[in-house]
Amino acid sequence: MASLLPCRARRLCGLPTAVLPKPSELSALSSDCSAADSAGLDADAAALMADIAAFDIESARLRVQAMDARHSGLRVSSTLFPDVPPDAAFPPVRVADTPSAPQAAPLRVSGGLLDQLKGEVVSRQQEANDASRQVDAEREELDRRLRGVFEYFHDLTTQLNYLKPAVARSYFFLDSDDAFRNLAWLEGFSDFRTQAEREGGHIERVTLGYTLKGPGARNLERLGSGVERLRQLLFDLGLKFECRERRNRQRELEHGAFTVADEISVLVVWRVDFENHVIVVESRNLERLGFASCALSPESIGAAMLDEFGRLMLGRENRFRSFVIR
Repeated sequence: MASLLPCRARRLCGLPTAVLPKPSELSALSSDCSAADSAGLDADAAALMADIAAFDIESARLRVQAMDARHSGLRVSSTLFPDVPPDAAFPPVRVADTPSAPQAAPLRVSGGLLDQLKGEVVSRQQEANDASRQVDAEREELDRRLRGVFEYFHDLTTQLNYLKPAVARSYFFLDSDDAFRNLAWLEGFSDFRTQAEREGGHIERVTLGYTLKGPGARNLERLGSGVERLRQLLFDLGLKFECRERRNRQRELEHGAFTVADEISVLVVWRVDFENHVIVVESRNLERLGFASCALSPESIGAAMLDEFGRLMLGRENRFRSFVIR
């Protein structure tokens, strides 16, 4: 094609746009371009022959190169196209929002009965929380009281283990008038036990144990079945003893001779009764041979009450019974 087809510039949406001619115009332009090409070739051929005739070889060579360049490849179009400025403003493209499905509002059912039941649930939950906090506070208080009991007994036994004072108390055994007398402190200890960690780890029991020893021993005899009964009693009371048995040819127990040392083992346990919110004191051989128990209010446990209990341990005048719940 000798030249590019002319086109007209138009504007579309505010931007310059090239518009091609109609088909009829294209046909007319094609015939004109063919005639122009034939005339141009004839003129080039005549000029080339003139150069050859004049022996101007260099001009002929240059003319041939120009002809080849003109008739091979695309011709340079002389048609001017309007330039599109680089910063031309294109209209913004708007994406239509997809309408979402309307969400149905939750159905709220309310009524007198339902509201009343909800109120009762909230009330009971509040009561349960209050009761739980109250129980925790009570256990903390009991733990604090029993910890003070342990610390007092620990210090007390430490001092008495060094002093080893006399204990002005007589322990009568069965119906005998030969009581355990002239006893003195030998050794004592204090210990405590706590709950499991999942239950709070509070102190639930304090143990106080000590031994009183006298200068002598006593001898007791029993026959037949009385031997085992006395043996069990001495064992339950924690008394130290020796037994010499005599049996017949059938290996039946006929006689037993006991030697009981003047040594009294005392054991006192202070434990928490969580259900009744009291401290229960259980003792063995505290004031007499045998077992006893009493209850104390947590509020009564303090230095004054523990001093009275210490006097009771040593057989001195005391007011410990005034703290006991009756």
